[in-house]
Amino acid sequence: MRILLINPPYPFTEFPIIPMGLLYLAAVLENRGYEVDVLDLLVSKYSKDKIRGKLNEYQPDVVGVTSVTMNYPVASDILKFCKSVDKDILTIIGGPHVTFAPMETLNEAPWIDIVVRGEGEETLLDIVSGKNLEYVDGIAFRSDDSEIKVTGERSLITNLDELPLPARHLFPLSRYHALAAHCSLVTGRGCPFNCIFCVGSKMGGRRARFRDPQLVVDEIEHALTYGFKEVNVEDDLFTLNHKHLHAICDEILARDLKFEWSVFARVDTVNPDVLQKLRKAGCTWLCYGIESGNQHILDLVKKKITLEKIRDSVKMAHDADLNVLASFIIGLPGETKETLEQTLRFAQELDTFYGLHVLAPFPGTEVREKADEYGIEILTSDWSKYDANRPVTRTKDASPEDITATLHKYYRGLRLTPDALAGTQSAEQAALERDKRRSPLAWSLVSGDIIESLGSIEDKGDPVNDLADKLSRLVPYSQQKISENVTGWLEKGFLKYELKDGHLFWRWS
Repeated sequence: MRILLINPPYPFTEFPIIPMGLLYLAAVLENRGYEVDVLDLLVSKYSKDKIRGKLNEYQPDVVGVTSVTMNYPVASDILKFCKSVDKDILTIIGGPHVTFAPMETLNEAPWIDIVVRGEGEETLLDIVSGKNLEYVDGIAFRSDDSEIKVTGERSLITNLDELPLPARHLFPLSRYHALAAHCSLVTGRGCPFNCIFCVGSKMGGRRARFRDPQLVVDEIEHALTYGFKEVNVEDDLFTLNHKHLHAICDEILARDLKFEWSVFARVDTVNPDVLQKLRKAGCTWLCYGIESGNQHILDLVKKKITLEKIRDSVKMAHDADLNVLASFIIGLPGETKETLEQTLRFAQELDTFYGLHVLAPFPGTEVREKADEYGIEILTSDWSKYDANRPVTRTKDASPEDITATLHKYYRGLRLTPDALAGTQSAEQAALERDKRRSPLAWSLVSGDIIESLGSIEDKGDPVNDLADKLSRLVPYSQQKISENVTGWLEKGFLKYELKDGHLFWRWS
C-alpha cells in the first residue's frame, strides 16, 4: 500500500516549519513497512498541476493531509482535487481543527473520507491495515449508506518512547536549510492548564507524558547530522517538569553538543536554577505566553498568572542571559479600548521582545464554545481569516476597529523606530534577530519553484554566475546578492548542478 502525506501551504506571513504530526505519521508507517512519500507544498509552489503530477507518478492508495484552522480551507481543497483525479483514493485529514469539528468537516466536504481526531499515529495504522472503520477509535467517517459516524475516543499514547524517530529524511530539507529554518522536536505531550483560548490540553491531554531524556538528546544529535543549527522544542510547556528539563540539559552538556535552542514556558513554571541550567545547555530563547497586560482579563481567560509574576519572570530570564519573547493576545474577553492601551504599555515596559496577536476562537476552544458567556461575538467562520493577525471577534467595549487601531499603532511604532530597543520589536522581527541567515531571496526561490523552472542554462564557465545572471532577471535582487547566496548554498550542499552537453541543470538537493 502506498500512502502520500501532503504538507499544505500556510499563509505567507507564517514562517515554514516542518509539522511534527506528519513527521511522526510518516515514521510509524515506514516502521510498519508501508511505502510512504511526502509532497511538501509549504516550501514549494502550490499548484494543481504539481499535485496531479505527484498522484500520477506515485499512484497512492491513500492521501493524508494535516491542517490547523487557518489552512484548513486549502487542505480540504487539496483533498477535493485528489478525489477529482482518482475517485478511488482514500482521503484522510487530521489536525486540531478537524479534531473538534469532525461532523462539520464531513458535511461540508464530501470528498473527505475520514477525519482523524486527536493523536493520529495508532489511528492511521489501524486505518491502513484495513481494520473495519466501525472499530477504529478516534475517527469520523461515512458508512456505506453515507451516514456520518463518529467512533469512540482514541486513548492517548502512553509510552512516547515507543515512537520511532520522526521521518525528516522524507522532507525537502535543503529548502528548509536555505530558509535557515529550525528543527522542531517534542520531548513530551500534554498540558495541565486550561486557558480558554487554547486546545493544547484537549489535544495532548491534561496529564503530561514525557520521553526518555536520553532518547530526546539522541534525536537532537540525529537532527544535527541533517545540518540543522537551531532546535525549537515544541512542547506546549517545556518548563513544566523540572526533573525532566534538568535531565535533558545535563545530557546535552554531557555530550558537549553545541547548538542554539528555544522553548515555550509559563512565567509560573520557572525559577533562577531552571533558567540558568537552560542557558548553560545552550538554550537562547524563551517564549512566555503573557496574553494581556490587564489582570482582570488574565483571570477571565484562566491564565492563573499575575502581572507581578510576569515582570519578575522576564527579569529572571534576562538575568540568566536568555532572550525572551513575550506573546500577547488582544481581543480577549473583557477587552476594552482602555485595556488595549494597558496591554501595549505593559508590553513595552517589560523591555523585551514581544508580539501581538489577535484572538482567533478556534474550534474546540472554550472561548468559542462559550462565546456568549464570555461576551465574545464571533463575526465570521471563514477559517482563512483565522490567522491571528486580524479581528474575527468583538467584545462589548472593543470593536474590530479598536483592535485594528491597536495593531496599527504597534506596527507604526516599529516603522518609526527600526533600531529601537528590543521591547518595541515584533515576534517576526525577533525571529529575524535570532538568525541573520534568513533570506527573502530564498523564500522567493523555493516558494515559486523558480530554480526548477529554469531548465537548462548555457555553461559559460562560471556555473554560479550563470545561474545568478538568469535569476536576476526573474527576482528583484541584484546578481551579486544572488551569487553570494547561491555560493553559500552550493558550499553547504543545499544546491547542486549537473553539466550535460554544455548546459547546466540546477536543483535543490
